[in-house]
Amino acid sequence: MLREVFVGIDIAEDILDVHVLPQETAFVCKNNANGRKQLIRRLKKEAPHVIAMEASGGYEIRVAAELAAAHLPVAIVNPGQVRDFARGIGKLAKTDAIDAYVLARFAQTNKVEPKPLPSEAEQLIKDLVRRRRQLIKLRTGEKNRLHRVRSQPIRQSILVVIQTLDEQIRNIEHDLNDILKSSSVAPEKEEILKSFKGVGQVTARMLLTLLPELGNATRQQIAALVGVAPLNKDSGKMRGKRMIGGGRADVRSALYMPAVCASQHNPIIKALYQRLIRAGKPGKVAITACMRKMLVILNAMLRKKCSFEPLCC
Repeated sequence: MLREVFVGIDIAEDILDVHVLPQETAFVCKNNANGRKQLIRRLKKEAPHVIAMEASGGYEIRVAAELAAAHLPVAIVNPGQVRDFARGIGKLAKTDAIDAYVLARFAQTNKVEPKPLPSEAEQLIKDLVRRRRQLIKLRTGEKNRLHRVRSQPIRQSILVVIQTLDEQIRNIEHDLNDILKSSSVAPEKEEILKSFKGVGQVTARMLLTLLPELGNATRQQIAALVGVAPLNKDSGKMRGKRMIGGGRADVRSALYMPAVCASQHNPIIKALYQRLIRAGKPGKVAITACMRKMLVILNAMLRKKCSFEPLCC
């Protein structure tokens, strides 16, 4: 009987630490063109079921792309889940070699399946959305500081920075819009999503690009994929506060402003938002609930191939 082979790769800027299970073999390759070629040749001999690596700030992208191009099965896994798994199996120490072993064990224990890598356009969209979010956070910090300073030279300095950040955000939004215009999304799906008041062309294209499961998942699955499903925090008689976690931050970021708009202008989302506010829920909690409601409705609209009006979902 053939045993399934699971590989974990810990990726650093210069070095790739590799662990193979169930053989319990470990080796190291340089993270350069020649080193990655050697890695591919060796892993092809192992015929792995899956090669697991963490999302590690972009270092993993080139390695994963070259492995996938060589027809090797790759899965980029959630670092938080891997860290929790490491603590669960008693691996409290942290080295690159240990991390590679933990990744292989994580893949083996959880039967991780290979996942298709994002296309170049999808990756660029994710990078632009992430950068836009970073710039908005910086701008918010500068605006908050502006309200507290009295010195005119400091105020002028902050205003210059805010102006620069505004320009950078506009440039990113322009680039993002150009990419989304040329993206190969289905026009009929885009029109269905745009029929929902609060969802424009950019948001529709981002959802179809970054969330291809939309229309093919259950309401629970789509909420969990995006990370807007409230998670229980209960133990015994204690009932903890429900909180969201995990999921695709880039999709949540893309949905935030449409949800704010829908909470003012879309009748279903507006009613939900007002009900939650009247019940004493914080504004961000109410908007998160609106995002989840929007996803559920948009998912049903695509599944049933119907526009928002007349509402058939």
